[in-house]
Amino acid sequence: MDLGLAGAKALITGGSRGIGYYIARQLMAEGASVAICARGAESLESSAAELRTLGPGSVFTHVCDIQDGDAVAAYASAAVEALGGLDIFVHNASGFGAPGPEGFQKSWDIDVLAAMRVVDVVTPALEAGGKGAILFIGSTASIQNFNKASVSAYGAVKAAQRVLANDLAQHLGRKRIRVNALSPGATWFPGGSWDRTKEANPQFYAGVEKSVPLGRLGTGEEIARAATFLVSPAGGWINGTHLVVDGGQAVGVQ
Repeated sequence: MDLGLAGAKALITGGSRGIGYYIARQLMAEGASVAICARGAESLESSAAELRTLGPGSVFTHVCDIQDGDAVAAYASAAVEALGGLDIFVHNASGFGAPGPEGFQKSWDIDVLAAMRVVDVVTPALEAGGKGAILFIGSTASIQNFNKASVSAYGAVKAAQRVLANDLAQHLGRKRIRVNALSPGATWFPGGSWDRTKEANPQFYAGVEKSVPLGRLGTGEEIARAATFLVSPAGGWINGTHLVVDGGQAVGVQ
């Protein structure tokens, strides 16, 4: 299937590693150009060099602390200018929900407020392109509890993202901008948290695998393919939707 992404222009918060990087890879392979950011210049440029080998599109990089409101708005403005417009915004960055008030504040700043700061900047460009799409990368922690050790901000802010995505979908849909949320379940990729867990606690990792009906964790590529479809013209009638991509790990009815 042709997803219709050749020549598309995408901004990702994050994108130098993890799920954001896999999404950037998939978008590049489909012929899009991407903007990615990270706090470290060296890792950012290393990831960008790899991305540039995957397709004809360009890669714009910007050193940025997503928790800094002015910095993330500046990144969004610079990305739109460098790419010559914008069709896609993927909010992938996360504060990862450390416990305590500081952890809650960091998660709120990165997972929710940073998203809105970017949306405010890029909405005119998304509207001008005529096929705008916004995607929030959440977590199945927003629909069921996984953290038995302490109260965490992670599920709370990811649930807030889903509500925000629906609200934006109702308002921005009139500008022909679609907004959706995607919640991955446990996802393994080299160097990721589940890769470290597998090494440090193989018994626990095996238990998580057994909790998934398909008998394994997801991969970065599988999450990226679902995300890429949602932001593509091929998914053009999907708006205000929350897609769970977890192999059936979350047992409740979605």
